[in-house]
Amino acid sequence: MMTITSLATPQGRRLYRELYHILREERHYGSWETLRMLWNIATRSRSLEGYFEQPVTIEHPLGTRAGTRLWLEEILSRYYYSTIVSFVYGGAAILLVVVGLRRFSAGISDTTVMLSIGLEALLLIVLFAVMFFRRDEEDPTAKRIEELIAEVGEIGRDFAASTIALDKIAEQLQRLTAETARLALAAEHAATAAQRTTSPAPELITRIAELNAILRNVSASIEELRHAASTIEQERIEIAVRRQLERLLVQRLSDNAPPSP
Repeated sequence: MMTITSLATPQGRRLYRELYHILREERHYGSWETLRMLWNIATRSRSLEGYFEQPVTIEHPLGTRAGTRLWLEEILSRYYYSTIVSFVYGGAAILLVVVGLRRFSAGISDTTVMLSIGLEALLLIVLFAVMFFRRDEEDPTAKRIEELIAEVGEIGRDFAASTIALDKIAEQLQRLTAETARLALAAEHAATAAQRTTSPAPELITRIAELNAILRNVSASIEELRHAASTIEQERIEIAVRRQLERLLVQRLSDNAPPSP
């Protein structure tokens, strides 16, 4: 049997961390069940039986305050730090979406906005507790959380500035639409006036008709020339074929003729 003074000693902390791995990896307990069991062990247990090769006796239980501190330092801050940070990110995203929808839609009530703010505040409080009990030597990314909180504030300020900019852009678009409508109306009046003041001259219409007639005649002449060229080419081919046949016949006859005595 092994005896330790308390779980707050270096040996007790090592056993406490080993117990977490036993519950999670060997016995496959869920996260919430593991956290609950480890908190009960840190605050009340006097012995650890059935987890290690030999029973462990704890002479002095830590109690609620010291046990919770140990639970936060060794378990929650060490193994669930990234999970809590991701929840904070998610809460900030939900808050931004709700505030944005509230700005452009009347379907989001003030109660929903307040609940979103309360959720993000609760997550930040949990993050504060985890960071407060996290050991400095085991926290190489502490600055990242500070940067995260600063970035959340910057996101809120940027969102407010973008909302103001969008309002200005909307006003400018309305003015641009009105100006465009006015210019379109003026262009329509100008086109109507130009149509009334201009009419095609009779001489121009006559010239265009004569030009169309000449173009039709030229097109007909080109078609006739093309037809004549096609006919001439066909005749030339026939003559060449006829001459070739004549040579072949003469050659055949000369080959078949009997030799002279």
